[in-house]
Amino acid sequence: MDQNNATGAEVNATASAASSILQFATAVVRVLTNDIPTFAVLLATNPFEALKMTHVVVLLVLLPALLLWLRVQLADIRSVKQINLDAPIEDDLSASAADFDLVKKKARESPKNLAVWQVGVSHNAVAVSEEASLLGFNFFKTPGTPTVTEISETICLVMIKPFEGIPRRPSTIAFLPSRVVSDAQVKEISDRIVTVFDPEDIRVVTMEEIESEIPKLREKRAEEIKNNPTLAAPSVVQAAAQATAVQKATAAASGDPSAKPAQQKLPMNPTPPRGCFVCKKDIEAKTKQCSACKSTKDWPNHKIMCPIYKSNMDRLAAEELHALPFEFYNGKKQLDNYNQVPFLVEKELHNVGVYRRLCQCFQQLQWGELSGELEVQMTADAIKNDEQKKFKCTGLPEELYPLGRPLKEGVDPDRINNWEDWYNAYDLPLSSPVSLVFEVPLTVFFLVKKYAANRTINGRRQLTLHMLGTERESDLIHLFSYLLPLFPNTDIIIHMVSPVISKRLRPEHTAFEFKSENSTLAVTLTSAEYGLVHYDSSYFASTNKKTAGATPPDLVLILNGSVFQYQTFAPTIKLLMDKKARIVFTEPIETAAVVMGKQFENMKWNLSIPIMANPFRQPVFQWKKEVNLPGWSNGFITGANIAPPN
Repeated sequence: MDQNNATGAEVNATASAASSILQFATAVVRVLTNDIPTFAVLLATNPFEALKMTHVVVLLVLLPALLLWLRVQLADIRSVKQINLDAPIEDDLSASAADFDLVKKKARESPKNLAVWQVGVSHNAVAVSEEASLLGFNFFKTPGTPTVTEISETICLVMIKPFEGIPRRPSTIAFLPSRVVSDAQVKEISDRIVTVFDPEDIRVVTMEEIESEIPKLREKRAEEIKNNPTLAAPSVVQAAAQATAVQKATAAASGDPSAKPAQQKLPMNPTPPRGCFVCKKDIEAKTKQCSACKSTKDWPNHKIMCPIYKSNMDRLAAEELHALPFEFYNGKKQLDNYNQVPFLVEKELHNVGVYRRLCQCFQQLQWGELSGELEVQMTADAIKNDEQKKFKCTGLPEELYPLGRPLKEGVDPDRINNWEDWYNAYDLPLSSPVSLVFEVPLTVFFLVKKYAANRTINGRRQLTLHMLGTERESDLIHLFSYLLPLFPNTDIIIHMVSPVISKRLRPEHTAFEFKSENSTLAVTLTSAEYGLVHYDSSYFASTNKKTAGATPPDLVLILNGSVFQYQTFAPTIKLLMDKKARIVFTEPIETAAVVMGKQFENMKWNLSIPIMANPFRQPVFQWKKEVNLPGWSNGFITGANIAPPN
């Protein structure tokens, strides 16, 4: 086809398209000005006749979708991407110049401190840290070293939305020696950054340039934090908290009474009012629904659940589930969760040692960090060689000294089946509150004893456990040492894997080892979603030589899991079911286990362990305003891929 013919064809095509658009526009005008008014009149006077105008009916049905489509198209036409303070930094690098003007304005408004920000640049990423705390990270999808513009914009974005802490800007930005950008590029970045701020307000240099200044800069920064702790980076806050804890623990172990936490007595709380479990409104009657909700809102659904709730309440009475042996929890008297803190204060254990996760006072520390902090206390120079002083850091009673103490002579671990048996094995008084924290390791003991296979090598039992979704369990690592006397002649490996385990843990606080005369225990903490590399243990063997002998799990434990409340658990459960792994679940209330069983059935799976009460459930009643069902931490047990006992 020659050029003239091609041009003529294009003109004809354009004319044809224009004619089609004109015809379409004319039809739309006719529908809007004539057909729709006619349809409205007929709909009011003769509905059946109105429905014959099918083109109008279809148009009205599709109108919402059409409007949504137009809105999307208009947004694309504008093509202005707003900065999202909640989105990852890499999502913002395609934003417009006008948006970055806003970023620069917000960066100028952010508070300044005397910190030195360290910037690392690799072939496809930029990382910004402040005193060992990672503040921002940007991974670039396009190959090649990040540009000067990309690096400058990343630094500004970190100022307004750091990973941790409040928005802030430093006095010095220093590029690490490992950078892959030249000194000339650093100078260009400096020019760009300095134009955003006053030249005397910030400087951009290399670490080599300020090497001699570092001691003085650190001294100024320390003085700044001393005068205003809120200016400290998260890592500094954590380190300071650990240092304070070490000082207190050291003083306490040395007998300094001033180091003992002040335990101001608190009165026990009266029972709070119950609430409607539909609208949460306070109600005084025994019924758990207000009359309005029962008659109009929820009764049809609740009526289906009534038999399940009744069965739960029947079990409470028939099995005497309140009849635990403790002075503070028994058939006549129960410790409720709303009185747990006053109870700990009464026992002078609030904010002490392993009891610190039993209240909300340490929310600033992520899961697993309290185990690391306790380890820091126990290895402080003043006490690390004194087992008695180290033990005092835990807050445990003398009857359990030393850590991991053997059972008293003549006690057979196989005969320990409940709280009373275990307390007697250590001559513990039934007034002791240690059961509030030992609920976790003793639940593990009971589940292993009942459901784990017996695998041996050269006459020694080998036991690999995977604990998934761990939270509070990861802050009670030192208590697991008491599994050693319960499993004689056994090598135990426990891998705790959960995405909520702290990613800030020091390497030495992600793996712990304990030994007795004839047993060993290794515990690891991994912050991740559980996958195949964790199931087959290849991940652990490659990252921790202490667990090189780990195998796929002999038993998988998911404690207080509520697994189907979290979408991220679904692939994990599918993996475990496909592998036919032995899984044991615990749930705080029986209804949750029943519902999980129904969900398993819907997925063509089955729970093979009938629901049973856990004899080592925590002796604290989980009181809820709108639900009066019996509930305890690790209260009920069920499981899959485990044949029921004969």
